[in-house]
Amino acid sequence: MNSALALFNWSSAHIFPVVLGIVALGVVVFLHELGHFIVAKLRGIRVEVFSIGFPPRIWGFTRRGTEYRISLILVGGYVKLAGMEFEEGVDPRSISDGYYASPIPTKLAVCASGPLMNFLSAFLIYCVIYLHGFPFPANVAGTVIGSVLEHSPAESAGLKPGDRVLQINGSPVERWEEVTKSIVYSTLPAIDVVFERGGERLSKRIVPERDEKLKLRRIGILPRDLISVEVVKGSVAEAAGVKDGDFITGAGGEIIYSWEQLTKIIKSREGAAVAIELLRKGNPVTVTVTPRYHPALRYPAIGISLRLDVSMDDLAANGLVVYLHRNPFSQVAGNVREMYLTLRGLVLRAVSPRGLSGPIGIVEIMSYSARAGLLQFLYVIAFISVNLAVLNLLPVPVLDGGHMLIALVEAVRRRPLSVATMTVMQNIFVAIFIALMVLISANDIMRRWGEGISRLVFGEKAGAPAPTPAKKP
Repeated sequence: MNSALALFNWSSAHIFPVVLGIVALGVVVFLHELGHFIVAKLRGIRVEVFSIGFPPRIWGFTRRGTEYRISLILVGGYVKLAGMEFEEGVDPRSISDGYYASPIPTKLAVCASGPLMNFLSAFLIYCVIYLHGFPFPANVAGTVIGSVLEHSPAESAGLKPGDRVLQINGSPVERWEEVTKSIVYSTLPAIDVVFERGGERLSKRIVPERDEKLKLRRIGILPRDLISVEVVKGSVAEAAGVKDGDFITGAGGEIIYSWEQLTKIIKSREGAAVAIELLRKGNPVTVTVTPRYHPALRYPAIGISLRLDVSMDDLAANGLVVYLHRNPFSQVAGNVREMYLTLRGLVLRAVSPRGLSGPIGIVEIMSYSARAGLLQFLYVIAFISVNLAVLNLLPVPVLDGGHMLIALVEAVRRRPLSVATMTVMQNIFVAIFIALMVLISANDIMRRWGEGISRLVFGEKAGAPAPTPAKKP
């Protein structure tokens, strides 16, 4: 019975969010295709197939010239319009109720309808989030630096924990995500950071480095940690009154910004009483502990470890959640701008293609958001919807924007492109698109499981030290 319950709990925590992520990605793709389907029907273009999911076909029926299917791979769906595919020796313009025989305005409307459906669905989701308010952990709702990485550009420039970032490259920042994005998307060789320390306004020019794992620019700053602890039974922390789930906000008269800072304070106070300031269900509590030398750890400790499974409800119960009501129009516009900055960064080589996520990475992000909560999950769905819309509007053949560009070129030329030109162009860009999807999916796999694959294929490196578990202060 206990084994069955444990299996159920594990499945609920790990498998269900992944399945939910796959379904959510499928919904985003399905809504896109539904937009094409609706407008094609309204404009008199024959829809040969409207499928929920991808082949093989499981079940379906035909009505008014359209085969409606349910297919096995339920990740989105697709619409097959009559007269839209070019094949050697076949001119789809000869199909009177097909796409290429339609007037220019009809072609543009059909192509634009998919992205517009994604924009509309994202806007409606953001409206729901706006009414409720989107929950941000208190540490990322602001711009206070929690820790500065050793040997990083930020450390060299003199930034310190507790500094509050005010501007990046002349633009005000109010939340930590704005700090991160301003650094990542900047194409300038150096970044101007304006920050506040002790009421004084300071500025530094910092040359960023590249994060070798994420392939993104960084200067080496992290937000303040929200430190929730687990207490070791029989420890000095338990004796002093520290409880599981308490949040540590101060120690030894210092505001605590990071777990590393707390650890250093405890290690340096062996045998001396240390006042620990806590938050317990939103109420401030102060206890006094005396660190003792721990033979196994070989340094002073009090018997606490960092709790990793902190939920948004835990944060809210301690007043550590800020609800922001962001304008839905601004949200969609902001997502479009981020996509533009990403594409610009790729062209200017400020952003590495290895940092991009394909279907595997997107499902992983969605599954993480599903674990975080409903609003976080909805936000990611809306964000992916906008990204899909912008991506499809790019003027690249095989994408909606490419079809729109071809329609406009033919309108200017006042004659269609040749079947041979269209066939070659279609085949080339389909091959490029497939190659890009394979490359990005390979990046997803290596980013997520690369170390394990390397060990499986090549084995452990001779003399490589075994990984050590996290130690407790």
